[in-house]
Amino acid sequence: MAMACAAALCLAAAAPRAPIASAYFEGEEVAIRLQPASKGSRALDLGPWRLGVSARDERPRDRRLNLYVVIPGRQHHADGWDEYDCNMIINAVPSTEDAVEWDVYWVLVLDPHMRRDLRSERDLLLLAQDHFVPGDLFEFDDIPARTVLRDSLHIDSLPELEQFRQKDRSLPRILVLPAGGVAHMKVEVPAGAAAQ
Repeated sequence: MAMACAAALCLAAAAPRAPIASAYFEGEEVAIRLQPASKGSRALDLGPWRLGVSARDERPRDRRLNLYVVIPGRQHHADGWDEYDCNMIINAVPSTEDAVEWDVYWVLVLDPHMRRDLRSERDLLLLAQDHFVPGDLFEFDDIPARTVLRDSLHIDSLPELEQFRQKDRSLPRILVLPAGGVAHMKVEVPAGAAAQ
């Protein structure tokens, strides 16, 4: 039994990363095409998804557009990877059909009572300013984005979230944090959308 479980874990770890073919722009779904990472670069992965490459200089840059990975979300799902269900949101449609660079941001839902499916940058930026006061029985495992907090940010307990608490002991309903990576991505311009 233990050997079968170990084999299954090896197969899961070796499984190819699923492509992501769409993102939301101002609430509307648009087709995207992520370019493969160049040889020798370290991939930026999230569960079953390949998002781009890890950047040596992890600071976002003003000249890049923004790709937000919202966890959890309903747009992208891979069987057996439920904790990585996510939405992709872009902040603009580029004026070129060529691949451009995008700073990747994690948008992590902390509030277990939040049921809203985010689909626009404006909505997520407004929500990032909203806070909630966790109840007395609130535990780390109640956080909807707990798996990504553990895997990507190495945060696995409530005391480690203290850095995000306000003076009134509230926490942000969502965290918006740089993922430390860059995506090279093409966007199919939707009819009627203004390219930027």
